[in-house]
Amino acid sequence: MVQFNFNERTIKAKVVYYGPAQSGKTTNLERIHRRTDPGGTHRLISLNTAQDRTLFFDLLPFSLGAVSGYDFQVQLYTVPGQVQYNATRRVVLAGADAVVFVADSRRAFLKENVAALENMKVNLLANRLVPEKIPLVLQYNKQDLPDLLPVAELNTVLNPWGRPTFAAVASAGDGVMETFLTVVQDMLHAIAVKYNLKDKGLDPENVPELVKAAFASVLERAAQDGAVPGQPAPEHAAPRMIVSQPPDSRAVPPATSTEAGLVSEELLHRAIRSNVELAEALGDLVREMNLGLASILSHAELLPIYKDDAREKRAAAIQSIHADAERLRGIVRRLGVASASSPAPPAAAPAPPAPVPAAATAGPPGLDSLVRDAVARVQSVLDGRGLAVTVRIAPGVLPPRPAAAVPELLAGVLEGVAGASAPRTSMALRCERKPVLMRGRDGDVRQDFLMMAVSHQGMLPADEQQRLMDGAGAGPLGGAARRVRELGGFVRFAPLPGGALETRVFLPTV
Repeated sequence: MVQFNFNERTIKAKVVYYGPAQSGKTTNLERIHRRTDPGGTHRLISLNTAQDRTLFFDLLPFSLGAVSGYDFQVQLYTVPGQVQYNATRRVVLAGADAVVFVADSRRAFLKENVAALENMKVNLLANRLVPEKIPLVLQYNKQDLPDLLPVAELNTVLNPWGRPTFAAVASAGDGVMETFLTVVQDMLHAIAVKYNLKDKGLDPENVPELVKAAFASVLERAAQDGAVPGQPAPEHAAPRMIVSQPPDSRAVPPATSTEAGLVSEELLHRAIRSNVELAEALGDLVREMNLGLASILSHAELLPIYKDDAREKRAAAIQSIHADAERLRGIVRRLGVASASSPAPPAAAPAPPAPVPAAATAGPPGLDSLVRDAVARVQSVLDGRGLAVTVRIAPGVLPPRPAAAVPELLAGVLEGVAGASAPRTSMALRCERKPVLMRGRDGDVRQDFLMMAVSHQGMLPADEQQRLMDGAGAGPLGGAARRVRELGGFVRFAPLPGGALETRVFLPTV
């Protein structure tokens, strides 16, 4: 979130570069660093793994100079694109004032771009930022490579809100400064409007001219150094970087160095390194657990039937294995996704959730029966596809408003999700309270929602997800999404590790 110091007349804001792995996020920051700070006054912090790839973030604070009497400073961050580092992406995105989404323009990477964009929306919401309203610029990078998607097609898939876009070759500097200048301009305009800075000397109408003037000396210096848009930056302008070594290298500079800020920076390096090592360990755990669970389920399906009267026992055994496996999957999923908004698990291991329609699950009176009514309505559909469903309701969660709408609405969600699920797999339904920061005429208001999230194996196309979020989808899921909007709620989607998807329905609580 933007930080003000009216005594010192400074404004500090944060821009995050988001996108899939290896799309060019770090390259953008390196180019901006070269153009704006050729002398290396500010250092670029980077963290690499043993494969020498930037995983955590680059921090680049610098000043744009006086803007209407204010010293406007920008901090630039990138996030790791790898799937297993979602917790890191969410933390880095916290407090962002603007976002640049860097996409790989090649046709073969469209799926990765869509997944990263949906992940960005989820993490913005988790940080109480509204994806539709935050200043956002899209950069279609790697335009120098073959088999590119047309810009119009990229816009159709990735830019439903009609935000500014730039074709770029970040490795050569093409489109880098244009993207950055535009996102700074949009961000500064939004800040000036939101905080009514016109009376303090920052008129939103004058923002384009002010940003242009603030960057005039930067662009002039870049031209004199031979670093102009469309041309590679000279070697002498390479950024002075502080690189945290791969996990197998433990050497660190002594804390007694006379260089200012070294102690705090080294603490930052150690914290980042520990975070990445933990994420790598959790990623390995997720893979191993999923392999083990798949083996358990495959053997369960092959249990022999010796007598006809053993069928019921076999079915009960398989159902029990499915329930235990789904419980373990939930634990693994929480570790892999590491949701910052999820409460910490209790010290004692909770009892495995019973498959629907078995014994009652935890939850307040009323909501449990509503959820079970919804599942019962689509039980034939679930049985037809061989889908097992487990339900978990967080203690103390409030029912939605009106509660009577839940069975029909949730039944539509379950039926639609079942149609997109792989046969003979498991679905998990969890209900919990989620506070959401809603933006209205009178400012931001915190409102509690009931979130009903259904995770399943299988994906919905990105265009279908967008239609559902807009209330224009077809089928049972589309009808449910429209009903959700009528009740003042909304629908979101979150990709999960292993090709799974979570459909999240938010309904206002009483």
